[in-house]
Amino acid sequence: MVKDCFQRSRDVRVGCVPFLSSTMSVSAMHIRAAGILASAAKMNARGIVWAVVLFLVIVLAPLQPIALAARCQIGNVSYSIPQQAAPSQRIETATTVKGSCETNGEDYYSIRVDVIDAPSGLIVSSNSTPIGYNATNFTITVDNLPTTPSNNGTWHILVDVYVIRAGGTSGSYLLDYRTSTNATMQIGEITPIPEFSEPQILSVIVSMSAIVVSLQRRRKRRT
Repeated sequence: MVKDCFQRSRDVRVGCVPFLSSTMSVSAMHIRAAGILASAAKMNARGIVWAVVLFLVIVLAPLQPIALAARCQIGNVSYSIPQQAAPSQRIETATTVKGSCETNGEDYYSIRVDVIDAPSGLIVSSNSTPIGYNATNFTITVDNLPTTPSNNGTWHILVDVYVIRAGGTSGSYLLDYRTSTNATMQIGEITPIPEFSEPQILSVIVSMSAIVVSLQRRRKRRT
């Protein structure tokens, strides 16, 4: 087709050359459009990936446990719990916490203690005592007033201790420390087991043996 075009008259060639140029221009435009579409596809793919990453960061960030922001070092936690009490009696327990927290003057610290009935999981007493804005090298005692069960027996309880920080700038409450301990308490009087001396035990054995022999003799007489 190109050869025939050049063999024609000058007027025809003049009209033929633009035709070839326009054909080549259309092909170049097709190639350029394909490149633009490919670049756009790559950009869209990258945008989708970044959008997914941003979504995961926004969704998963609040799920981080607040304990990771702990700024308190607790040296010792001691408990004062009665070993025995009457049924349905209101008793007093004391929990002493010693430790130190990073303080910037904006966060307000306090200690909360929960006394929990272990079999049911119910909180029977909860109390908080403030530490204050200065939480370095503190010793705080928290008193609780739980009521014992109405039945005699061994009472199993849990004592949960929390160090809570109220954020002055964020306004959120953060858990900086937690510990839990088990304790038991005797409710009601313990029924004593009777004790026997050796002579008493021997006399009981002899008496039981005599009863058995007499019963056997009576049976033989009847037969």
